[in-house]
Amino acid sequence: MINDSVGVTGEHALREDEIDRLGFSEVAARIANSIVDRASIDGLVIGLDGEWGSGKSSLLHLIERSLGGLSTDTRPTIINFRPWLVGDRDALLTSLFNEIADKVARVRLSRGDASDVTVEKAKEAAEAVRRFANALSRTGELVETAGAFWKPLELAGKGLKAVGVMAAKEEEPNDLASLKAAIVKDLRELGHRFIVTIDDVDRLEPAEVIEVLRLVRSVADFPNIIYLLCYDAQRLAEAIENGADVRNGAAYLEKIIQLTVMIPKPEPFELRHWFDEEVVKLLGSIPYGVRERLKMVIDQEGALQLRTPRAVVRTLDSIRFFWPAVRDEQVDVADLVWLQLIKDGAPKLYRWVEAYVASVAATSFGTATVSEASQASRLDALLAAADQGQLKEVMYRHMFAEIIPGIEASYDEDAPPVAIHQKVSAMDRQAAINGRRLASPDHYRLYFSLTGPTHAISQAGFDQFWSALDTGPTEAAIVLLSLHKQSALGTLRKSDVLFERLRTVEPANWNERRAKNLLLALGIAMDDAYRIDLNEEDFIVTTWDRAERLVPMLYSVLAEPERTAVTEELFAQSPSIGWLTTILRRETFAHGHYGNRAKPSTEWYLSAAEFTLASEIMLSRYRAMTIDDLLRLPRAVQVLFAWNQIGDEEGPRALINSAIVSDEGLVKVLSHLVSSINSSDRGRHKVLKRENVEPFTDYETAVSRLRSIALDGPTTLRADAQGLIGAVADGQDLQSASN
Repeated sequence: MINDSVGVTGEHALREDEIDRLGFSEVAARIANSIVDRASIDGLVIGLDGEWGSGKSSLLHLIERSLGGLSTDTRPTIINFRPWLVGDRDALLTSLFNEIADKVARVRLSRGDASDVTVEKAKEAAEAVRRFANALSRTGELVETAGAFWKPLELAGKGLKAVGVMAAKEEEPNDLASLKAAIVKDLRELGHRFIVTIDDVDRLEPAEVIEVLRLVRSVADFPNIIYLLCYDAQRLAEAIENGADVRNGAAYLEKIIQLTVMIPKPEPFELRHWFDEEVVKLLGSIPYGVRERLKMVIDQEGALQLRTPRAVVRTLDSIRFFWPAVRDEQVDVADLVWLQLIKDGAPKLYRWVEAYVASVAATSFGTATVSEASQASRLDALLAAADQGQLKEVMYRHMFAEIIPGIEASYDEDAPPVAIHQKVSAMDRQAAINGRRLASPDHYRLYFSLTGPTHAISQAGFDQFWSALDTGPTEAAIVLLSLHKQSALGTLRKSDVLFERLRTVEPANWNERRAKNLLLALGIAMDDAYRIDLNEEDFIVTTWDRAERLVPMLYSVLAEPERTAVTEELFAQSPSIGWLTTILRRETFAHGHYGNRAKPSTEWYLSAAEFTLASEIMLSRYRAMTIDDLLRLPRAVQVLFAWNQIGDEEGPRALINSAIVSDEGLVKVLSHLVSSINSSDRGRHKVLKRENVEPFTDYETAVSRLRSIALDGPTTLRADAQGLIGAVADGQDLQSASN
């Protein structure tokens, strides 16, 4: 289980209660000692240079901690100056000097044993700084002059006159040069070090960067004041070039920074070890097999993405955020960690994976296909998204193919490194589903949106189904119909998803009771399921088809004499005569009872004895039906054919001929003998074919009567009769085209 006491930490400098995992403490201590022991008394500007996320803020924090731990007589005063909190350029100067004045004033308060002379010196220095700050706040032109020429507030020309005018209003008129001289004198005599830290200079807007650097440069020579600036030199140079319109930002920066300390780069294996250690704490006990795959993920993907401390922190925070939301779904932690690594480190690859696994899920149901052109385009997109060239590494390709469905690693140097949209076996798909892997069509969306795919059945839904199945067929049928009422993907319903998944469920999940109850539940529910979606007959693969595919697997679980008992109960008592008829017709042909192409016995659903038993039962049920009973069944015409083909040609013919004596009966019966076809020019439409009518009544006579009804029959029948005449014509055209 995850350690719930540790929430998302966010990016921040190292805190007092946190471990220094980067080994910066000793580095910070040495820098602190150098600042105190060796820095010039005339002031100094030090740059802490490191790329974003390298730990600059943490090192700065540790330096401050080390300085704070020095003895009282050597401990400097820290001034944390944050320029992004200051409103405008002029206010930057006054804000900084007000902070310096405040800290100078506090020096005398911090020295409990200070002499009267020391206290007075601190007071004088603070007042000198405040007077200087007040003068600056009134002299915008002077600030511009000082900044523009990169000189430490030297006065000249127009600036001097401006100062004279403004200073005349003060009680003790002084120009800025005099005020600055007073500060220099008082700070030198005070003999106390002040460290001004400015973090994230490179995150300011270019114009703001220039103003901050001008500020630092203009007052860099104040004695005993040392500046520590944190930045990424490359990014800061680019900002300078944009903000100051100069060609060489690095050279510009060198005029300001007198000493650079490069942030030590952590060893890559240290970052991965840190990440590994924290992941284990977050996720708790991990099964051996998953742990081995997690090692591979951290070694392969971690080596690419965990390049800075920030990358480690951000990915750990992503896991802290996502894992509690999906842990009850028992998603695969190795897959989850891999996805969080690429989400921050390779976002284009992350988006590619998201789109690809969704596409594979859709194709797993047969509701979508991917053309060769689409495959080629998607492969190009993958190679572009993996812009670090990681797919060139054999071990990485192996890991990638293990995680993502339908990926095969290539070892041909002249071919692309991987092939995509390869066939996923039913066994591999079921293994992914059982493991709730990223490759699972039922679970992949959990990894991206914290909820399962809209088409998928939740684990709670599967648990409910298994529980109902253990209870009895009626309870299982209720769950099946409930799922059939829920849309899944496109025209699919969740019952379709369930049937597809049940085909590849591990054998250990089945026993005779479950197999029997599901067969009987299908016999209860499938005709009602058809009535819920009357458009089902328009689909190539229907819910009935998917349910039928379960029959041989379920029968294989049963042993004699249970098979015979279940066959008798299923065909004798189940209300879904329409669906049972599809099984019976299939077996009629498979056993060679009708037609001349019997299938091998290995392809039979029912044994010869079971088929004979089912045929006798269904024949008895057919003969007991009235015409209304027949026409209420889904696919009534299939029932008529099944009745005919199992050996009773006269039974269905007699029922139909008795029903069509009246005009109303003729129209009603023929309306149920139509077939649905799909054409490129007309789309889905109905046809009345000779072959659907002739086995049960005389076709020509029926069509002739239909035409008469369409012309001068009862008003209530004419429109239906005219529609059937059109279906007859379409059927004849279809027959002619096939000949």
